[in-house]
Amino acid sequence: MKLFPLFIGLGCFLGLTIDAYAADDAGLRFIQTRGSVRCGTDLQSKSFAYKDEDGFWHGIDVDFCKALSFAVFNRGDRFKMVDVKPENVNQALNTNKIDVMFSGTSFSAKDEISYKFMPADLIYYDTQSFLARNIANATSMEAYKGSKVCVVADSNDYNNVLNFSDTYKLDFKLLTFKLKRRAEEAFLLNRCQILTGSSLTLKAIKENRFKDTSDVVVLPENIAIKPIYATVAKDNNTLRIIVKWVFNALKLAEEHDITSSNINVFIGEKDLSLQNLLGDNPQLWQKFGLNPNWMRKAIADIGNYGEIYERNLGSGSNFNIERKENNLIKNGGLIISEPFL
Repeated sequence: MKLFPLFIGLGCFLGLTIDAYAADDAGLRFIQTRGSVRCGTDLQSKSFAYKDEDGFWHGIDVDFCKALSFAVFNRGDRFKMVDVKPENVNQALNTNKIDVMFSGTSFSAKDEISYKFMPADLIYYDTQSFLARNIANATSMEAYKGSKVCVVADSNDYNNVLNFSDTYKLDFKLLTFKLKRRAEEAFLLNRCQILTGSSLTLKAIKENRFKDTSDVVVLPENIAIKPIYATVAKDNNTLRIIVKWVFNALKLAEEHDITSSNINVFIGEKDLSLQNLLGDNPQLWQKFGLNPNWMRKAIADIGNYGEIYERNLGSGSNFNIERKENNLIKNGGLIISEPFL
């Protein structure tokens, strides 16, 4: 009889452990049961994801979402792009509206403490810059001294532009807004001379709103580097691990010069990391719950990390953003890949 409480306690412990594991694995199981991976993005700016006239998806967030579709379903068409505003990311992830968030999501200490989501992996580096009403013959930021600057309140962008103004004695008058879209609207209504934020977003505004005029320009100054992450719910560790290693796979492919044009040549590799990566040794991807052949199909369709970048942000895009920090370390950038062992 004295052992009875012990068995009850052990049973409760095992029950809690199983429940915890089930909850942790729920993200992947929900995706598989649903039949598609849902990726959060900003569909308003058309800088991260958009449909063409024929209804086909394009954009850097789309290609990364396709990679997850290949990994989970072994095909690239099992994904949905969901419009999520920055202020709604926490709710969207924790109500299963989306599985992973892209769309220029940065991360801070306050986010770590306050929100129920976390970074799965760094996907690229953006920069913070300025979209401004053009001043004829301006040769430096001195021409904008004393200007009103629209910026999101209590944000990294706010702190960066405040420090920039103080450092160079520009006396900016910061016009703050709770939401990013409100700051953008204020600039469009000419309530401020300058809008600061993500360079990618600002270039999209220039392209979509001021394409045929020189009245508004993206200034050449980049005042901060903004690491951009794919984020998932904190209690979804299985999905976090999958996202991390799927993105690492795309970077590792570029590290070894595996591209969409030569993927079929990489057969019988002796390097163990590449054998695991390409599914020649299927056991490791199977431990993730993924089809070991997904990587070959994904590379053939969307290319490696570098190909994805150049097509969506670099020389093959309207943005034409040099890779710089977004190059591999061996090429002078900050992008790291880890062996798949």
